[in-house]
Amino acid sequence: MKVKHQNKHLGILIFIGFLLIAVGIISYVVINYTSDQAEVKKRMDFVLNTYDTFIIDVDSFNKIRETVYNEIMQDTYYQTLKDNDTMYKEIFTSYEKSLKKIDEDYDNLKDKCINVLHPKAEVNNKCEAIIIGYEEVVNTYISDVTMYNKNIDSYNEWLNEKESQDPKLEKIKLTRDYIDINGDREYEGRKEIQEQEAVGDISNE
Repeated sequence: MKVKHQNKHLGILIFIGFLLIAVGIISYVVINYTSDQAEVKKRMDFVLNTYDTFIIDVDSFNKIRETVYNEIMQDTYYQTLKDNDTMYKEIFTSYEKSLKKIDEDYDNLKDKCINVLHPKAEVNNKCEAIIIGYEEVVNTYISDVTMYNKNIDSYNEWLNEKESQDPKLEKIKLTRDYIDINGDREYEGRKEIQEQEAVGDISNE
């Protein structure tokens, strides 16, 4: 009788032990699931909030880009390049600063958007818009600077040809290269500018 009583007591202890382990495992899973859900929501909220800032900064970039195209790229003459060199450089400085703000937006978002699938389609769509938008503004900026620098090269060559003593104009330093974030080989923002270059040859006034 004593042995049976001890075995029964031992069985109860083992059962209680297994029960505590099971409760512990379930609690661990629930706590981690809740924590993961909170982290996912935090990440999605960050994307949604930062997206609004990204759009505002892209809009500012596009407004300056309109100025670049209308005042600098369109109907450009050697004389206007020379007379407005300081002003043009200042416009491009503002242009670059506006791009750097978008760089910061993208740097804050890229680890939450690239190769990340969110539970909500809205967030995924905004991530895709951010990636395409960033690729476009960077490539547009590079194309505009490249086009302007080609005009400067043309002006300086013209000075050489006529053996002018006028000082040559400096090009804008470009430290970036075209980007293709999603690997589709489209280079958003690049093709449009190349087409403009084909019809946008600089003229001599």
